[in-house]
Amino acid sequence: MPRYFIDTSDGKFEARDEEGLDLPSIEAARREVVTVLRQMGSHSLDGDVRSQITCSVRDEAGTVLFEAVLVLSQFWMVRPPSIPRRV
Repeated sequence: MPRYFIDTSDGKFEARDEEGLDLPSIEAARREVVTVLRQMGSHSLDGDVRSQITCSVRDEAGTVLFEAVLVLSQFWMVRPPSIPRRV
């Protein structure tokens, strides 16, 4: 069974997978990335105007086979009085 490595980055921290996962296919690795993005997104996306999480899949040779990016962009259409304006 092939071994795939899932590396992650949230723009502030990068984590390189040194252990990897034995998965039956690159499609199984893709599904694992989607699960990782969901988990990270529920904890990592904060109050910044734009937050981004990237996950990539490498094979045992180090070749990047797949990448997925989760982005949250936030825009006030009308600024509530309780939120100070950034300069």
